[in-house]
Amino acid sequence: MSKKVLKAAAMTMAAALALSLAACGGSSSSSAAASSTAASGEATSGTESTGLPEGYPTKDITYINAFAAGSSHDVYFRLLAEKVREMEGWDHSIVVEYKEGASGDVGWTALAEAEPDGYTIGFFPTAALINGVASGRPYTTEGIENVMGMMADPGVIGVAADSKYNSLEELVAAAKEKPGSVSVGVTAVTASEGLAITQLQQAADCQFNVIPFDGQSAVLTAVAGGHCDAFCLNVSDGKTFVDEGSVKYLATGDEERSEFYPDIPTYQECGYDVIQVNARSVGAPAGTDPAIIQYLSDCFVAAANDPEVVAKAEEMQIPVQTMDHEECKALFLETEQSYKDLWATNPWQ
Repeated sequence: MSKKVLKAAAMTMAAALALSLAACGGSSSSSAAASSTAASGEATSGTESTGLPEGYPTKDITYINAFAAGSSHDVYFRLLAEKVREMEGWDHSIVVEYKEGASGDVGWTALAEAEPDGYTIGFFPTAALINGVASGRPYTTEGIENVMGMMADPGVIGVAADSKYNSLEELVAAAKEKPGSVSVGVTAVTASEGLAITQLQQAADCQFNVIPFDGQSAVLTAVAGGHCDAFCLNVSDGKTFVDEGSVKYLATGDEERSEFYPDIPTYQECGYDVIQVNARSVGAPAGTDPAIIQYLSDCFVAAANDPEVVAKAEEMQIPVQTMDHEECKALFLETEQSYKDLWATNPWQ
């Protein structure tokens, strides 16, 4: 099993970047493509797929995002979508539709149950598989097909910039001294960060007050405003808050330190055997034409490798992990199987 897959398996039990985007929450939509119309309808990137429906796409493609606008994966997907339209010369756009609620369940269910006609794709992270396995939800590898892998984002635990806690050890010590007195915000108790806190509590023999919020921005805002003691999210989620000086990171969840925050220790370096990494992909409803899956995979991978996109991703510190649909599918299948194995012996609540 590869190191990447091992990380994904381990995060089972371990288990905002805010740009000025013209988008709003709920079920609103906004174009992810450039405002200008491409000059030609012919493909320019050389991506071709045998059996592709003639003229595809003949209308806008909807991309369902299960969370609010402004997250790192939202921003990065918009970069990819804009570049795909530019490279392929499409006359149509990829339109982002935000379907928030129930810690991702609303959007992921909508993606899995959408018509598999090639005109609906969406955000599909390994974290979704946790609830898919535990609750029998439709957003499993049988319900959603991976198109391409976008990112692999390590977890992070942090606090407000003026917090009295300056290390993960101090945070844990306070939770041990007064069980339940230290609050930790997450997007869901059974999401990857919620499970990471569960494992941390077991490893450190402490008890936090875990509070679920509806989205990363809500968590970070609560912590920055002093309404919650700490947060457990992904490294890229808090970049804007770290840059503006409202929060600080205490420790990160990968096996090695983050390349963007090399001075921040890992959970393991702090003495806790916990790994937290969230892989993020573009998905499509199961049953979507394989030729369309292959074509979109080729398009997105080509866009991810474009020098302009690479430079922007590096500038914004996006933890890119580009995988074609076959590689990504293999990762998700092995991750899902690890969830099933662990659920059978040690189910999470």
